[in-house]
Amino acid sequence: MITFALIMKRICHVLLLLVGFPVISMAHGYWMDIKGAGKVNQPVAIQICFGEIDEYSVRHRETGPELALIGDFKISVINEKGQRIAIQIHQKADCWEGTFIPKEKGIYQILGINDELPVVDRSKTGGKNVRPIDYLCAVYHVEKPGSVSKPVQLLDMVTYSKGKLIIGKAFNNGNPAANNTKIRVFNPENWEKSLTTDEQGEVSFMPTMKGLYILRQDWVVPVAGTYKGLPYTSIRHRCNYCLRVD
Repeated sequence: MITFALIMKRICHVLLLLVGFPVISMAHGYWMDIKGAGKVNQPVAIQICFGEIDEYSVRHRETGPELALIGDFKISVINEKGQRIAIQIHQKADCWEGTFIPKEKGIYQILGINDELPVVDRSKTGGKNVRPIDYLCAVYHVEKPGSVSKPVQLLDMVTYSKGKLIIGKAFNNGNPAANNTKIRVFNPENWEKSLTTDEQGEVSFMPTMKGLYILRQDWVVPVAGTYKGLPYTSIRHRCNYCLRVD
């Protein structure tokens, strides 16, 4: 005979499993897909994409009106000497793409910012309008291992390896992100795991497979204003760090 205590024990066990298991995110977002041979004088393609993750954990690139908004991203590459190169991007069928050719060995930072996105209008549903500003960042290695340690953008992230772990360090206006800042990590199968930064602004996770990982940091500033004729009550800064694990 199954007792009430046994039933409650089984329910608690199931709830604990659900809490510890990652979830699939349905949120939209921007990311970079960087393709190259990692060699000097070999072209590198930078694709800027926008899309969502469906209920089957598949990431889809949007090809509708949102695709045109990607064109407002300002993309640049910074070499180890601190020299910044602006990258022109052009619309493709499901992304915007730009290229650059590394002229020497080193670690290159690839950056993007879009501060021209329209206000998210939630007034018709009783919500508050938000002005989004999106940042993208990644590192590209040319015949040289290693990592970068300094932030470049207002909202930025860097990563480095520590044994089998990936350490992500989040920055806000040049300083390590505040303790307990939420960082969302999406693995190549698009499962999401939420982490919180420590006192150094760092999080850690172990990659379980090869592919593209996206680390996301949000920062909402409660500042009201008007942009392109629409009022807003806050600015949502979002940084997506794109890390490819080979």
